[in-house]
Amino acid sequence: MLYSPGIHTRTLTSALEQYPYIDGHPEVTHRFQALINHERTFDLREMAYAIEELWFNEHDSGGFTQYKNPEAFEKFDPIHHIANCSQRMLVIQGERDYCVPDTQSIRAFTALQRRGNPSRMLYFRNENDWILNPFNALV
Repeated sequence: MLYSPGIHTRTLTSALEQYPYIDGHPEVTHRFQALINHERTFDLREMAYAIEELWFNEHDSGGFTQYKNPEAFEKFDPIHHIANCSQRMLVIQGERDYCVPDTQSIRAFTALQRRGNPSRMLYFRNENDWILNPFNALV
């Protein structure tokens, strides 16, 4: 992050979309007051069989397929690191997102709530992977 006078880094929010492993690792996220989970993977094993676009899952697990190297999936699977997540989190999901099923965000939000993490969820029934409606973007 670039230094800029007048910006206090402890008040920044980290928007993590393609890096699901990060939010359960306080050594990486401790400098942020809150995290934004925008349609991110929560369980790599479920995602390995839930979508047609497999590149991201295999990339996030070191380039391995779930059935050839399940240990890699287990090591980097965010579901195993939720216990380490302590920051506030906003979870955002569009129902029409075909890259990340909405069950991933719902499961992440439920896990945060069950652990007592301050969290909120925005669920847009008429949006896809990107929140495009100007009125929804204002929320």
